[in-house]
Amino acid sequence: MTPEEDYAVSFMPAVHRIGRFTILVAFFLSIAPFIYLYFIKGYNDISIGMMLAGVAAVAPMLIGGWISEPLTYWPILGSAGIYMSYLAGNVMAMRFPVATAVQKHAEADISTPKGQVATIIGIATSIIINLIILLITVLVGQAILNMMPPRVLHAFNYCIVGMIGSMVLMRFAMGKGTMTQNFIDSVPYMLCGICAYLLVNFVVKGISSYGALIGVSAAVVIAYLKYKKALDAWNAANSD
Repeated sequence: MTPEEDYAVSFMPAVHRIGRFTILVAFFLSIAPFIYLYFIKGYNDISIGMMLAGVAAVAPMLIGGWISEPLTYWPILGSAGIYMSYLAGNVMAMRFPVATAVQKHAEADISTPKGQVATIIGIATSIIINLIILLITVLVGQAILNMMPPRVLHAFNYCIVGMIGSMVLMRFAMGKGTMTQNFIDSVPYMLCGICAYLLVNFVVKGISSYGALIGVSAAVVIAYLKYKKALDAWNAANSD
């Protein structure tokens, strides 16, 4: 067989076979602590309702990414890159830029055998380097923290606030319009979160576990209505 035929007949089926197996193993390993604590150690005083409330709080925030991210990343990462990246993590921050740089250097995209293999090597290398740096940080990080003065350690309490602030500012800066216009466009969605917080904490306290679900669901409805309005306007403008 030619390299292209071997790539299609042998290589890609092996990629999917190994990738599905490793993702399946990772899935069971991720729920193994819950199974151990709940069924073996007997920490089963958490009701099914509380578990469903936790799922309901997280799922609306992530379900869009579950659907859109693989479709968005696949044209660059390819099948093998998707399996490896979602197993190792840091997809957008590390794997995606690495794949883009490797393909540019190799002058081949992911649809070619050369681009696919180059991407696999690049992502595998980034994972190894990532693990080495993480291992060093874990082993030495506590010793570094012990050397820091209390004022510096106290400043770490603002890390999450700073990260959220940077993400919000990035949203305003990277939109299609000016920063002011992007801020105005985001106000309805921010109001959804604020109203949901006030509702579950001060109006109907019995549904406090569903605050995120209510806020995200309201934001999705507003986004859909805005989309329909824009689509109707576009259809009306191009009907002639």
